[in-house]
Amino acid sequence: MRARPRRRARPKAGRRSGRAQHKEITRSATHDAAITLGGRRVKYTVTVRARLREAPAAAKKYHDEVTRATKDAAKQAGDLTHVVYLDPQDPKAFLGVDTWSSIEGIQKFAGSPQIREFFGKLFEGEPEVHVWVDSDWNRW
Repeated sequence: MRARPRRRARPKAGRRSGRAQHKEITRSATHDAAITLGGRRVKYTVTVRARLREAPAAAKKYHDEVTRATKDAAKQAGDLTHVVYLDPQDPKAFLGVDTWSSIEGIQKFAGSPQIREFFGKLFEGEPEVHVWVDSDWNRW
């Protein structure tokens, strides 16, 4: 029996809303859910780029309160790590990086009304969200 070739995600044309972009990303990544590389399950890295609505100190306070309250639910859904980076030349430029164990967990958690409300209060406009799959490329 011949192995079926993997579908490639279509390139995105133009800018889309965060919700439409999120749906397309998760839909195109779903076919990768059962892939293993070298006998290990693939991990999913989610990047969130956005502009903070408030000054960094106020945004940090709100972020930390919400993430403290949602940490257990996120971990139960498969969120393995959560890290935030800020641009030293533009402190309102936000980059969040989370590592997840399953695409289903990402969809369930990110699609919740509470998380959508959190993003709405934390960010100016819709964040740019991308899902990346782990690779077996050389690393250091």
